[in-house]
Amino acid sequence: MTGALFEVTPEPPASANLAERAENFCSTAPHRLGEYARRDWGGPLHSLCSYQGKLKPAIAHFLVTWFTSPGDRVLDPLAGVGTIPLEARRCGRIGLASDLSPLADAVCRAKLEPVDEQEVWAALAELELFLKEHDGDELSTEDMQFGLNGPIRDYFHPDTLREVLHARTYFNHGHCTASSISRDVLRSSLLHILHGNRPYALSRRSHPVTPFAPTGPAIYRPVAGALHERLRRVLPHLLELGRHAPDGSAHLSDFRSLQLEEPVDAVITSPPFSRSLRFWSSNWMRMWFAGWSPSDFRSEPDKYLEVEQRKHFGAYSEFAVSMHRLLRPGGLLVMHLGETATLNMAESITPLLGPYFHVKFTGRESVTDTESHGLTDKGATVAHWYLFAAARQ
Repeated sequence: MTGALFEVTPEPPASANLAERAENFCSTAPHRLGEYARRDWGGPLHSLCSYQGKLKPAIAHFLVTWFTSPGDRVLDPLAGVGTIPLEARRCGRIGLASDLSPLADAVCRAKLEPVDEQEVWAALAELELFLKEHDGDELSTEDMQFGLNGPIRDYFHPDTLREVLHARTYFNHGHCTASSISRDVLRSSLLHILHGNRPYALSRRSHPVTPFAPTGPAIYRPVAGALHERLRRVLPHLLELGRHAPDGSAHLSDFRSLQLEEPVDAVITSPPFSRSLRFWSSNWMRMWFAGWSPSDFRSEPDKYLEVEQRKHFGAYSEFAVSMHRLLRPGGLLVMHLGETATLNMAESITPLLGPYFHVKFTGRESVTDTESHGLTDKGATVAHWYLFAAARQ
């Protein structure tokens, strides 16, 4: 079944040797074969909310199915929009996500935690009432003038803009009375339709992944109506996942301070690639809607690993300490890393893991032929590296 829920591929020839299994993975690149090479493989929940920099779901699928077992607790401490923990959940593992970004946290929670359908619809009704009650309220001039590819006010019909600004207030200033999971299912659905080039998008015509300057006419699109249609499409998939897959959890946290109730069996993660796309600017409108103020775009990026590692890789020593603390003795660490013309992340990070992990295998995959998804700038990455390690006991 192509991209079906709960799909588990056959494992490679059985081997207790992590290095052999890793070498098998790197030499065969199963995520590039047959149906797994398709851009849309993995089902609709991986596209719950667009996000530039998202890991290819098929890579997550094979890292999960080849290197963990059903029932394992699988953590991604740099989760982005949760591709790895969602795929873990789809394959019968307990998917755990952590990220410092409020955008990432909202989308991960919607993908991983149990959903109450009635509560989600009630939250939409509450939002719709909030928009009507506050229709005449004064709008934030600062927000309307903010934007990295042109001011936000240029993206929307004036009436849609008013609703978008009030919806942002509803989610970020304590007006939503629903549980965090229902709030974030609703919020993630709205984040997805915030901008794009399809009729469902609230904005004028723009790119659905990163909000390039808009073009075309400004058409009024009611937020509540568009959101109702989006929920009608995605809620059945979330409910079906909940009927068959273990519940996971999302945590708004830096990897250094992350606390979990139980140790995890595996950490599988894809850190920001060095000298590649800037997640906070590529996803700027969704970051803004998820809670960042215009001033946050000047102060918050310095707290993120993608900015830290532009100066040096010392943060990965702290990463090793934290992951060793969270893993069970002998637990697995898999890192999906990038290489540019001048820097190999795997070579730079491997020595920093040494005190806490036995690095068993590293393998390279050229990505000069990967898809652009309609974007002309894919960053400086020329190859992917896979690092496989076991926690020292």
